[in-house]
Amino acid sequence: MRSNTTLSVIIPVYNDPGGIRDTLLSLTDQQNPPDYEIIVVDNDSTDETPTVIEEFEKNYPELVFGYSETEIQGSYAARNAGIEHASGDLLAFIDADVTVEDSWVADVHERFQNSDVDYLGCNVEMYIPEGEDTFWARYDVAMGLPVEHYLETKQFAPTCALVIRRDIVNDVGLFEESLTSGGDKEFGKRVHNAGFAMDYSGQLIARHPVRSTLREHVLKAKRIGTGQYQLWQQFDLALHPLCPLRLIPPNPVRIANRSKNSSRIWLVYIVAYFLKLVQMSSSIDSYLRN
Repeated sequence: MRSNTTLSVIIPVYNDPGGIRDTLLSLTDQQNPPDYEIIVVDNDSTDETPTVIEEFEKNYPELVFGYSETEIQGSYAARNAGIEHASGDLLAFIDADVTVEDSWVADVHERFQNSDVDYLGCNVEMYIPEGEDTFWARYDVAMGLPVEHYLETKQFAPTCALVIRRDIVNDVGLFEESLTSGGDKEFGKRVHNAGFAMDYSGQLIARHPVRSTLREHVLKAKRIGTGQYQLWQQFDLALHPLCPLRLIPPNPVRIANRSKNSSRIWLVYIVAYFLKLVQMSSSIDSYLRN
């Protein structure tokens, strides 16, 4: 029987033993943290991922707790399973390949103790793992993940590094499990509409490895496209899949601002438009099939 904890860190994972190991190593190596727990939810992995989780449960029996979600294949269902098992007043969502500094748990606690924030997006820094310095990796670094922009313009933060008060879940409910992608956007809209205080922290840093191959970027674009169709169909939170506005190229100023550290902004722009067209194609395919 666990006592109440201040912070529950929830990590969904599927077939990523290396990623979950890195994440758990960073989260179990915290300096002077308040009470916290780590909830890992395996989404029916078929590789060594469960073995890695069991290893950390054995080595950190009072800190790491492993669960599984086998009925629904999807990260939002796994996060919801984690919420159901979590005992903290604060719920932090981290992806299973993201790492944090050794003061992260204490810093999160301090931020929520000293402010009225309810929903906090963290600063996500993209980095290139050793041996993966490809054009596609550098494209991912150039584009980054503009969490602050998402919060200011679209009222959501990515669930790869998000912290909320449990009161939010009690009020607006869990993540929408039917969504392939975009569940963070749909959840954020509910939070915003309910009037909770949303903010961004540039000091709370989560390090996210880049996608270093064309295949990884295309798969991500297809997943986002499917999610856009679902967001349109179920929640009216995206354009109609056949809307001509989807063909409009990305805003060049926005791309330039996001990729200002790149020496070949024009090439970044071309790739960004190509991946946007892949998203659109996936959205149209979902529309025609349904």
